[in-house]
Amino acid sequence: MNRFALILSSLLVVSATLAASVADVKKKGVLVLGTDPTFQPFEFKGTDGSIQGFDIDIAGAIAKDLGVKLQIQAVGFGALMPQSVTSGRVDMAISGITITPERAKVVSFSSPYYRSAQVFIVKAGNPGKFAWPADIKGKTIGVQANTTGQFAANDSLKPKGAVLKVYDDFAAGLADVQAGRIAALIGDAPTVTDLKKRLPGQFDQAGKELVAEDYGAVFKKGSDLAAAADKTLARMKKDGEYQKLLDKWIVQK
Repeated sequence: MNRFALILSSLLVVSATLAASVADVKKKGVLVLGTDPTFQPFEFKGTDGSIQGFDIDIAGAIAKDLGVKLQIQAVGFGALMPQSVTSGRVDMAISGITITPERAKVVSFSSPYYRSAQVFIVKAGNPGKFAWPADIKGKTIGVQANTTGQFAANDSLKPKGAVLKVYDDFAAGLADVQAGRIAALIGDAPTVTDLKKRLPGQFDQAGKELVAEDYGAVFKKGSDLAAAADKTLARMKKDGEYQKLLDKWIVQK
């Protein structure tokens, strides 16, 4: 989610000295998780104010297998990836974070835990007849700052004449879709499913997907916490816990 590229070299130096380990986490008894709770159903604030969702339950399982408590810190995505991890503010970040070669230069990823795609969100019924990859010259497309959707839009849409509007807050982009101020907003495919379930008759997906991607949990470069997370993910997929979480949070019913 490319301010990222500008700070790449300095983060390589910093992250090399800050490799948190399983031993460190077990010693303090807490796994500190950074997440941006604005991405329902992966992470969001419930009616009681608690942060919950598919990613949060994944993180909770990792903490449980390590024998420690999970402590959650809400961090805006622009600061979450990769700064909160490389600086040591959090031990792990999980927030619908796409695995990319560029990011893997400064952080360590778990194995992929969810396959997704960047898609176009439009007002229900697609009154503007938005389509991709049809001609989008002159159309205003919303993107969330520092996301893979923004990167893909810069690569694929901007050269074709699209006007990109960048949002720090995804909800603000949705509001502009509803008001007709932008033609479409780029977001993750599960978001569309969730929006149609929570807000029926307000949003649809239009056109073909922009790019497919895999989500991973993020750790300091070289940390053995990534291997610990892989062990938990393998266990969850084998014993059925992973499927139960998919059914709970992702599968539309």
